[in-house]
Amino acid sequence: MLNLKYPLVSSITLLIILGLGILSFNLQSFWHQDKYSVIIAVSKTPLSTPFYIAKAINAFDDTCVRVKYEQVIGGKSAFDKVMSGEVDFGTSSDSVIAFQSLTTPSFVSHAMFVQSDNDVKLITHSADNIKSALDLKGKKVAVTQGTASEYLLSTLLAIEGLTMADVKLYYDKPPQLLQAFSRDEVDAIVSWEPFVFQLLQALDKKIKIHDTKSLSTLSFNLISQTADSQGVEKAKCVIQGLQTAIHYIASHPQAAKKIVIDELNLDPAFIDWVWPDYIFKLGLNQSLILNIRSQALWVVETQMRVSNSAPNSLRFVDSRALLQVDPGAVDIPLQIFPGK
Repeated sequence: MLNLKYPLVSSITLLIILGLGILSFNLQSFWHQDKYSVIIAVSKTPLSTPFYIAKAINAFDDTCVRVKYEQVIGGKSAFDKVMSGEVDFGTSSDSVIAFQSLTTPSFVSHAMFVQSDNDVKLITHSADNIKSALDLKGKKVAVTQGTASEYLLSTLLAIEGLTMADVKLYYDKPPQLLQAFSRDEVDAIVSWEPFVFQLLQALDKKIKIHDTKSLSTLSFNLISQTADSQGVEKAKCVIQGLQTAIHYIASHPQAAKKIVIDELNLDPAFIDWVWPDYIFKLGLNQSLILNIRSQALWVVETQMRVSNSAPNSLRFVDSRALLQVDPGAVDIPLQIFPGK
């Protein structure tokens, strides 16, 4: 009688080996699937720290995106590159979102990734003995138009019962503001870091940095043009990389500081100067919605833009990507998107 036991075992073993081989091939194909190539306009500031950390620790390697950065000066420049189609994503403040919401309807924030209540500051000449915003009346004050610096100046003036009409406004980009101030062409500037610290290093006791902490909260956001399903998928993968970077910042603060210092060629003293004011955390919440709305209303009421009313701020956030990464970070009303 023939013994078929061993040929049967050999056949089963061969089938198992073949099955494992096919499974391994499919898994390798899955893990090595083509990635989306995305370009992100990153504002050259420590507020963009999560992006610098993500690059340094290869945080996007395990996501569906292959990322290239294009460094720009200021969130407004990043916004413009997004809207022109030069880049896929950008880093912009809630102030830029608020200002642009009145004229540009087709963009969204996918997530906040950092907040600070002391990044934008008022600087005056010590010799002028300007004690408060009240003393700015009739003075030439320089700001970057359509940004958080313009909004903070309005807030400071309003506290003293003044308006923007009570000062002589000078508009320019941050580096030019510093030059104008250094040459005594303006009496005061309102700008953000690292430009405030640079001015302090250059002029030291010749300048006065006014205490504006907690008067306004600045957030930096990941923005894009209004996203279709593929755009949401790309945003999700970028946010995954940012989440990895933010966890690294929390667990390795000194190493994170060193990365930013090297990336931006900064004085270590500067990072120590601003770091305590930064909260690195993903989020889409009511605070962002209210900040966008209040700033947009301010623009309308001061007639700085041609608009009869402020739009619904909820239109300018898209929670779909962040909900897939960290649902607990989303605290806004339910949104309805096309096709959902």
